[in-house]
Amino acid sequence: MNNFKLESMDFLVNVNRGQDPASVIKRWAVGEYSHIFAYLPLIVPVHGLLLQHPFLYESSGRGVVIQSLSNRYGQEVVVMRLKPEFRDKIEVIVAEAIKLASDPQAQYDYMCIPLNIFPRILHDKLGMPIAVKYQRNEQMVCSEACAEPCWRAKVPVLPKDVVPLPGDFVVSGILDEVNRGELSAEWV
Repeated sequence: MNNFKLESMDFLVNVNRGQDPASVIKRWAVGEYSHIFAYLPLIVPVHGLLLQHPFLYESSGRGVVIQSLSNRYGQEVVVMRLKPEFRDKIEVIVAEAIKLASDPQAQYDYMCIPLNIFPRILHDKLGMPIAVKYQRNEQMVCSEACAEPCWRAKVPVLPKDVVPLPGDFVVSGILDEVNRGELSAEWV
C-alpha cells in the first residue's frame, strides 16, 4: 500500500522468516508470527513545542515498555487494526497501555513460557490436554501485554482463558489485516 499510515493501537505482528535453527523451531511451534507490539503515537514536549512522536508499546526482555517505534524499522510485520465498531475504545485502550507500561510489576513473564506457552503448544500440535489453567498476572509476554489493555477496556480481542500467542491476533475476529511489509518511517 503506497499511502498506508499506522493508526493508534494498530497491532504489528512480526513475521518469522529466519532460517537459523531457533527460528525454524519457533516457527514450527507457534507459527510464522514471532512477536507483537502496538503503535502508540504520543504527544511529547520538545523545546517548548508539543510534537507527536511514533512510539511502540510491547513486552520484551525489559518488561512492558513504551519506546521509539524506530527501534523496529526494517522488520517484516503484519498490521492488524480493530474493526470500526471497536475503534471508539482506542482512547481507553491507550490509557490502559500507558498504565501497564508505568507499572513496575509489569515485567517480562519468563515463567509463562514453560507454564502456559509450552503446554499450549503441546495441546495445539499434539492434542495433549493442558495441565494447568492459564492465570493472568502483572508479568506479561508480548501477546499478553497487547491483549491486556484491550481486555481492561472490555474489547474482546482474544479469549481470556488461554495464553495468547502473537499469531492469535492475526486470526482475531475483531481485527482486520490492513497492511503487511517492512515497517518504515513512511508508515507514520
